Amino acid sequence: MKRERKIELAERLKEQLKEAKMVIASEYVGLTVAEMESIRNTLKEQGFTFNVIKNNIVKKAIVGTEWEVLTEQLKGPNAFAVCFDDPAALAKELVDKSKEFKKLKVKFGCMDGRVFDAKDIVALSKLPPREVLLAQLLGTMKAPVSGFVNVLAANIRQLLYVLKAIEEKKKEGN
Repeated sequence: MKRERKIELAERLKEQLKEAKMVIASEYVGLTVAEMESIRNTLKEQGFTFNVIKNNIVKKAIVGTEWEVLTEQLKGPNAFAVCFDDPAALAKELVDKSKEFKKLKVKFGCMDGRVFDAKDIVALSKLPPREVLLAQLLGTMKAPVSGFVNVLAANIRQLLYVLKAIEEKKKEGN
């Protein structure tokens, strides 16, 4: 590959990484072209990218960025999946694909300047979708307020029960 082309690829990757939330590297040795295309297309449908990129090009692209922590990890052939929205969804999709294609192995990932090993990626893949997590968070935040309202309402309800009992007692007395 010509030097100009390498520089162009590194610059394009650097631009792409500015918007990325997570990068996951996988070993792909032994996969057929059709299998790689299947993985690439599935990930593309969900808004992710999946490309085989030479490590020296990646090293040039990550210099001076939060992704520079990956430099030590870049050994052997790697295919890089990049996520722009939901890291858990990317991890889940890649882990599922590695089960489908035994020769695809998740190696490591990076998010927020922190490197994750394969076990961390598998753990991330088991998280519920983003929408479910947000709903759980909202429910947790809402619970104390709902409890407080119920306590206040209980006092008013008890007062109404007492007043109703007094009213009935007066009706019986007349």
